[in-house]
Amino acid sequence: MKICVYAICKNELKFVDKWLENMSEADYICVLDTGSTDGTYEKLKEDSRVTKVKQKEIKPWRFDVARNESMKLCPKDTDVYVCTDFDELFEKGWAEQIRKHWKVDEYNRGFYTYAWSHSDIGEPQDVFKYDKIHTKDFHWIFPVHEVLQPNDGIAQIGLDFGTNIYLHHYQDRTKERKYYFDLLELSCKENPEDSHTRMLLAREYILQGNLEAALKEFLEVLKMPDVDKPNKRLVLLYSLLHVAEIYADLKNYDEVIWYCQEFIKEDYTYREPYLLLADIYNDMEMYTLAEAMIKCALEYGKQHYDWIEEAKTFLDRPYDALSVAEFKLGKFEEAKQNMSKALKHNPKDVRLLQNYVACLEKLLSKEIKK
Repeated sequence: MKICVYAICKNELKFVDKWLENMSEADYICVLDTGSTDGTYEKLKEDSRVTKVKQKEIKPWRFDVARNESMKLCPKDTDVYVCTDFDELFEKGWAEQIRKHWKVDEYNRGFYTYAWSHSDIGEPQDVFKYDKIHTKDFHWIFPVHEVLQPNDGIAQIGLDFGTNIYLHHYQDRTKERKYYFDLLELSCKENPEDSHTRMLLAREYILQGNLEAALKEFLEVLKMPDVDKPNKRLVLLYSLLHVAEIYADLKNYDEVIWYCQEFIKEDYTYREPYLLLADIYNDMEMYTLAEAMIKCALEYGKQHYDWIEEAKTFLDRPYDALSVAEFKLGKFEEAKQNMSKALKHNPKDVRLLQNYVACLEKLLSKEIKK
């Protein structure tokens, strides 16, 4: 079995060494450089671990075109294709998992665990299933937020590696996203009936800080005919949640409650709507309701490993909010315990530390009064 890692890059010199070391578990490494000026291309050409590197500018720029061009560089005897970016690293042993479990005549897609971000102490955040391991039977579509599409008539038969293959993303925050918006508008124009593409445009407005435009787009997504289809279920949930979050930012709590309830009616097994309700109830000084919502999140919410789940949902967020509600309700011992749980995930947070000290003072005061 031959495994080939393929990638696109531009000005990734600071990532090259670690990335090549990590990806060298594969049989081949192929890279399409799309116009580096920092020495990345020259370094890749000189490194013996690189099977093939080619420099080609993609004009006009599209991620799907670049991905497809990079895949063409893979040797013809490649059985399993693995697409990564230079700011992504697998945990060691990833290729061995493929060699051990992949059956060439049976599978054509591989699913694994992906951490899009990490907390200040290195804990994975925004963790979901990823799917960029595949056979030759696929091609890339969409100018941005590109996805793999089966070639005509090919059924997708996937192998789920779970956490046995774990890819970590270490985002280069110095890179600009300004061209994403134009590409998303193009994608919406090319796919006017696709709610997922429109949802991504709404998300981009949030990243730009334009909540009014984001709210308008998400509400339009919820009206689209395909949003109720089974394959667009995550689009529906994501849009409901983010409409609620925008209304929370706007302090329109009636709308927050309504959209959270709609989410829960669709699926009660996510923590996010309960935690958002808890946040607004804490803000409204309705602490008993806030406590109840968090306990619902902890009881009913399970980790789905999809992109609906938010960064701190399974880290400090629930315990932080619960400790606030309990403190306000005079449950200082319970509050202290949950503050401790939150601090384990976020030990440098000044507000959490101040809350913990305040809780200790309350407990000490109670002991003195005894």
